Amino acid sequence: MMALSGCSGLPETAKLNISIDPNPVPYSSENERWSFDIILNEVNGIGVTLTRLKFESYSQEDELIDTTIWDEEDYNEYWETNYLAAFSSLQNGVYHTNPAIKYTILALEGADDEGNPIEAMGRTDFLPK
Repeated sequence: MMALSGCSGLPETAKLNISIDPNPVPYSSENERWSFDIILNEVNGIGVTLTRLKFESYSQEDELIDTTIWDEEDYNEYWETNYLAAFSSLQNGVYHTNPAIKYTILALEGADDEGNPIEAMGRTDFLPK
């Protein structure tokens, strides 16, 4: 007689990675801004509905100077979806023009297809002019 208690090795929750390209972000005197791509990747084989992305920007003195929060509507406008399928990615460009910003912390929230809450963090640094 053999007893099987379940399958092993299967993913339990989605896993998101946030990356910034390039990072650190150089200043472009041609465009007078810091331009970069935000790239989201699901790497564990379970889709995710994205619900919130918070940007916290810090000054040269490491003081919080700005907070921006995206919700599902912002995702739909920016990436044309708020859903990231299993093993897929979303990528789009953004920029900033404030020379006081030294770095930004990105905090992503969502729920995977199994109903589990998902969080991911990223950081981008900005080179001086």
